[in-house]
Amino acid sequence: MDIQNINAISQPEKSARQKSTETSTVGFQSYLDAFSDKLQRNSSAVEASPHMCNVQSVPFINMPPQQKEMVDKVSSVLDLFENYSNELQNSNKTLKEIEPTLLNMKQAAEKLYKENALNTEKSQTLSQLINNLQVTATVEYFKFQRGDYL
Repeated sequence: MDIQNINAISQPEKSARQKSTETSTVGFQSYLDAFSDKLQRNSSAVEASPHMCNVQSVPFINMPPQQKEMVDKVSSVLDLFENYSNELQNSNKTLKEIEPTLLNMKQAAEKLYKENALNTEKSQTLSQLINNLQVTATVEYFKFQRGDYL
């Protein structure tokens, strides 16, 4: 065996490899084109549906007025949580500017928790959600005061 010519490839072998590469490239290109066409057809079908991205509200069916009021209050407290999160992500806001939002969020969650305790028509899942909101707001307040965000 000649070690000097180990990398040498004869001319017929080179042309055979080039032909197989060209064949596989053509096969792959046709597969890629077919897939692109299919994707474009599917995306146009999705764009044709105007209701795909619209979220419609769900009416509260058979919900007592007190529970509906509590659900609305939970929604407003969740909005406060979202505002607080957005302010934490805003690099232009200082912690001093964020603190009133946190205090507002904590007070609203505590008030909601107390109202839920006095509510006679409680839903177990709603009560659990309100409890979780109150605990999360309190923990977040302690983390903020402890200096976790410095």
